Amino acid sequence: MILCDPYLAGIYGRKFERDGWDVDIAEEVQDGERRAAKSPPAIVMLEIDCVADVVAEVKRLRSLPTLIRTKLVLLAKEADRELIEDAMAVGADSFLLLGHFVPLEAVTKMRALL
Repeated sequence: MILCDPYLAGIYGRKFERDGWDVDIAEEVQDGERRAAKSPPAIVMLEIDCVADVVAEVKRLRSLPTLIRTKLVLLAKEADRELIEDAMAVGADSFLLLGHFVPLEAVTKMRALL
């Protein structure tokens, strides 16, 4: 998970861990990318507030060999339909609107994605 909000990181991280997921939380994309290079994750959850240009970041992450088979899920606090559609068009696999999903629903959605 790449979450720049420590509160959200704690809530989501604990829920996923309780449901048997191996969770690694990074506050910055570069840190998450370094960790993924060592052990490619099944899913990367990226809070879009952590990056300036979401579409460019999705393209860049999709170009990394270590993330080729990884599902990329965007986490957004607000519904910016155009931004989400653009990010999905360049490689994001799914998105969650924070505040619209409780962590249990997020876990269920990630399992369905895999």
